[in-house]
Amino acid sequence: MWILFSLLNPVSEALRSVFIKRASSNVDPILISWSNNVIPILIFPPMLLLIDLKFNTEFWIGFLGSGIIQVINTVLYMRAISKGDISTVMPMLSFTPLVLLITSPLTIGEFPSTIGLFGILLVVSGSYLLNLDLKKMNPLEPFKAILKNKGTRYMLVVAILWGVSGVFDKISINNSSVLQHISFLNILVFVSMTVIVVSRKKFDLPKMKECKADLFLVSLFTTGSYLFHYIAMSMTLVAYVVSIKRISGVFAVLLGVYFFNEPNIRQRLFGSIVMFIGVLLIVFS
Repeated sequence: MWILFSLLNPVSEALRSVFIKRASSNVDPILISWSNNVIPILIFPPMLLLIDLKFNTEFWIGFLGSGIIQVINTVLYMRAISKGDISTVMPMLSFTPLVLLITSPLTIGEFPSTIGLFGILLVVSGSYLLNLDLKKMNPLEPFKAILKNKGTRYMLVVAILWGVSGVFDKISINNSSVLQHISFLNILVFVSMTVIVVSRKKFDLPKMKECKADLFLVSLFTTGSYLFHYIAMSMTLVAYVVSIKRISGVFAVLLGVYFFNEPNIRQRLFGSIVMFIGVLLIVFS
């Protein structure tokens, strides 16, 4: 069952990236970041009345650790997509599983099987190939892209931070519940983003009205992403869930070409296929 939720998540993530990209042409990324959590804040917190709440030291450590990182990443994620091609920027998130291979064993004692480990490494390799110029075959090309492209740089930072927050998520969920974790996380992120938007005077209602359909869909797919991701995480290893989540890079390549006519489809699709094979190995492990 965790495989189904893990696969639904990247679909939701990729679709969300398309509407973020569309909205970013008219709306400030910080305001998109705020809009991102509007539907989740309306749906999840009221559900706390339906469950038994559990509080201990581990929950607070997990929730606050993840929450602080989510606030930072919410802003960086929107900026990354607004400044780069989504078919190049999104696959940078494939480095998150590599970070989790270090953080998960050290903190929560989770380490994948041999086949699963090989699958994770293929996912990471696929993200490398997405930025590799196959005509030049220059092995330093992806690293040059990271240095030159601000959007790619932002998303790489997001990937690393999510590799740390995944551990905090699992600690929080193990000591409470999926719904409690999602609800508290959304409250923290929404309140923090509201403070940032108001303090920086970024609230622009006319612009939001112009892009209300795109902003609504961003928030809607965010709700789905939250739900699918954390349910799957409660069922299996964090590294497996996050690795399969990174297949969003495959969908991002296809959607980037379809909606925005982004270039180098063959090159990027090759890297995406390598990532997909890696995901299959994780599933069969």
